[in-house]
Amino acid sequence: MKKELLQKLQFNQNTDWDLTVFEEDAREIRKGVLRCKGQNKEFMIEDGILNMLCDLPPEVVHEKEHAEQFDYLVMRDGEKAPINRATIEKHKELFLSLPAGDGSSLFKPGGSFDNQGGNAERFFKTLELLNLTGKEKILEVGTSFGWASRRFAQKGCDVVGLDVTNYMMAADYFFDEDGIYFDRVMSDMSQLPFKNETFDLIFSHSVIHHCKDLAKLFSEFARVLKPGGRVVALHECSFGLLEDKSGKALQEAIDDGFNENAYTVPQWKKGALQGGFSQFKTHFFSFIDDYVYRKELRQAKETFKLRLAKAIQKIPVLNALLNGLSVWPRILLRPKAWLFIATK
Repeated sequence: MKKELLQKLQFNQNTDWDLTVFEEDAREIRKGVLRCKGQNKEFMIEDGILNMLCDLPPEVVHEKEHAEQFDYLVMRDGEKAPINRATIEKHKELFLSLPAGDGSSLFKPGGSFDNQGGNAERFFKTLELLNLTGKEKILEVGTSFGWASRRFAQKGCDVVGLDVTNYMMAADYFFDEDGIYFDRVMSDMSQLPFKNETFDLIFSHSVIHHCKDLAKLFSEFARVLKPGGRVVALHECSFGLLEDKSGKALQEAIDDGFNENAYTVPQWKKGALQGGFSQFKTHFFSFIDDYVYRKELRQAKETFKLRLAKAIQKIPVLNALLNGLSVWPRILLRPKAWLFIATK
């Protein structure tokens, strides 16, 4: 972490800190301890990451422990590699290629990075939609390895990545590769350790559906956002109004130890408005573009359906028309390839 991060931090409304540095390089404080004055509370800094995890709800503790023990990388030869410094160092080119990947099986359906690879195109389109100036202060919740925070930092933004896991150690390789920087904080997204009205934008990718109380979460988001600030959530787990909520994939994730929840688009909107946001807008990406991208990612055979989809892609007006007509069916059946923007 950099010392400037202290200007954003608070703990139990206290903003006075004592910082002891044990190890520091030209880029950041690598090891130290941060003490909150008057609170008798200490937070450790390891590998440049500030650990402010405390008083976590049981379900968050469970998910954190499960995630960090999860065999994340399953290589072609069947090797299972837990996420730690040695694994990231050994496979750093894989991490540097996130989210689109290097074309290997790890980024294809069923691979360890299939979620990132399958949503890479949506993320880069989202980056275009945000139209960032480079002056924004951005908080990414659920940053994981930090590849989205990396892209925001490349734009010149002041970025903080937040997660409950230690996966953020991968960011060191982004810093070395690009010469960029963003702070990393371990904390629960429902108890943000930041001052009121600190950020212009909160971004999440497949993360905030883990929360069981949307109104409370959005209220916390609204607290740390400046007036007019936005929450941009990409590829959040959402079910159609008419869809069976006892889906197999959802239940398997729950059985594996993850805190999964299934919300409909109206429930997402209700949570944001109850949490203090004035506007809630959805954006549905072209299902034609999404279909073609996923087929090409799988290196699928050139079927009639795929050829037809590619033909429609060449007619932007038709592509946009079909996508517009698909919105309500997707809300009713399954809101795939979408994002929402909530504005304070």
